[in-house]
Amino acid sequence: MRSLVVLPEDRPCAPCAPSQPPARPKGYCRPLPPARRKPRSVLWRRLKWVLLGAALIGLSGGSGYVWFKTDLPAQVRLAVQDMAGEAGATVDMRLGEVNLQGRVHAPLEALAEAVGVERGDPMLSLDLDAIRRRVEGIGWVRQATVWRQLPDTLHIEIVEREAFARWQIDGRVYLIDTIGKVLEEGDRPEFHHLFLLVGAGASDKAHDLLDMLGREPVLASRVVNAIRVRGRRWDIEFDNGIVARLPEENPEQAWSRLIELERQYGLLRRDIKTVDLRLEDRLTVQLNPDAESPVPKAGPGRKPAGKRT
Repeated sequence: MRSLVVLPEDRPCAPCAPSQPPARPKGYCRPLPPARRKPRSVLWRRLKWVLLGAALIGLSGGSGYVWFKTDLPAQVRLAVQDMAGEAGATVDMRLGEVNLQGRVHAPLEALAEAVGVERGDPMLSLDLDAIRRRVEGIGWVRQATVWRQLPDTLHIEIVEREAFARWQIDGRVYLIDTIGKVLEEGDRPEFHHLFLLVGAGASDKAHDLLDMLGREPVLASRVVNAIRVRGRRWDIEFDNGIVARLPEENPEQAWSRLIELERQYGLLRRDIKTVDLRLEDRLTVQLNPDAESPVPKAGPGRKPAGKRT
């Protein structure tokens, strides 16, 4: 019997091929498709970005505070400065000019000594914070700002204190501001228009005195000296030599009494030497010894009585 031979043209074509997949062997288990994750809500996604932003802001803010408000360890800072100095020297960035702004009365010699740099120093090795602290240590300087302008300029901007009065103690005269900070020693002619505080403790009470005198600016402009007596109270001397003695307790109230007396009676325009306001219920006035005694006006003359007739 002849064997069955299937010729190529007799083979079933693709459309005629069975559409069902071949049977799988017994025990075969088809793997399940991976489970699809449930999408999270829009609120959760927004909350996640908000929390991430808050964390970044807190981290950057904390880093900035540590950087600007605290001092780095000395060894690390010195190492960085040494490396920066070598780098600055390598690229030839050296100090060529110091630009100072805001100076009016501060001595140039003291400022130059406080800055303490020389032409040719490596720009990147300059300790700006140390320069600022030394400059602010000068009495006149209230605030200093120091920054570099590469390649060769150092900028220093200062804000000066305002001279308030002269303070005399132990035979020396100092310039002070409103809080009693000593600006410099010496009695410079350009500050002779400021009134003089005399005695121990006068500089510490300068601010309180300024507030009290400011109640009557016109009268305060006539004050030339303020003497601190035994560190407890004030004697105020005016431009015409009259001295007002204020009490230890409530000097503001006594000063207000003096203002009222001046307005009503022109007390400080009279020929007197002192006005004692230390007692609340009375006023004592001492006349000037050189003042002439007032001559009383003569009353109308009485006619002699005539003889009776």
